[in-house]
Amino acid sequence: MQTELAFPSVGRDDHKAAEDAFVAALEHQMELLTASAGRGEGEAHVVIRQMVARALSDLIVAMHLARHGYLNQSYNAVRAAYESLDLAELVVKDSDEARRWVNTEEGHKDFAPSAVRKRLSRPTFDEMYGHYSELAHPRFQGSRFNTFGKREEENERLQVLVTVGPTMLDKFPEFWFLIMGIAPTAARLIQATAGLIGMGGVTEMKWDAAARATAADLKRMAETVEGGLKGFGFDDVEGFADHFDSVGRIIDEANEQFPEG
Repeated sequence: MQTELAFPSVGRDDHKAAEDAFVAALEHQMELLTASAGRGEGEAHVVIRQMVARALSDLIVAMHLARHGYLNQSYNAVRAAYESLDLAELVVKDSDEARRWVNTEEGHKDFAPSAVRKRLSRPTFDEMYGHYSELAHPRFQGSRFNTFGKREEENERLQVLVTVGPTMLDKFPEFWFLIMGIAPTAARLIQATAGLIGMGGVTEMKWDAAARATAADLKRMAETVEGGLKGFGFDDVEGFADHFDSVGRIIDEANEQFPEG
């Protein structure tokens, strides 16, 4: 069973194209993280880098598991990345939160996802995070990835098949719906890595270039999602890739928050 993880469960070219665009997008953010080592002050220097690194790792795991058909487990990794990016946003907003994160003895309370969102002045319930959780946890909605029904022709009795291992990616659109969630979560790295400006060798110009390159690669990834879902008859996905054109607004906001000099 472990050998299944050595190779993708379905060798589709469009799955590979989505993965290639995703890897390219993350490479730009990884370069920023590497460049941020060195000069920095206080706990925020460590915590922001830790959250970016954790989000990158979890997103890499999410794509790996998705390509191999382990969709529940992939949603769990995306959810963890989403939490890290919320924490990075909180520390960028208020560096005192980094000291609190390092020193608290009640992290499960002080930095619970809903508590973090509250301090970010957002609703305590996040619809996207809730969606990831519903499919990551052992709940009925997520059971569709490994539970299938088939009616016997003779008596129309329903047979229920529960499988262990990968989902049948070629038969259902679930891979594409998952990638549709991974893409905007990966885009949040752009905002998180703005907190690296001024650390080590990360300049505003270097971050700006990485942000634009990441957005372009994620748009390319989103275009493969559109094509994949249209292949299953979901034509209303048209325009999903256009959302990644909004990166200019994110870059402008970050440039105002982290002016050089």
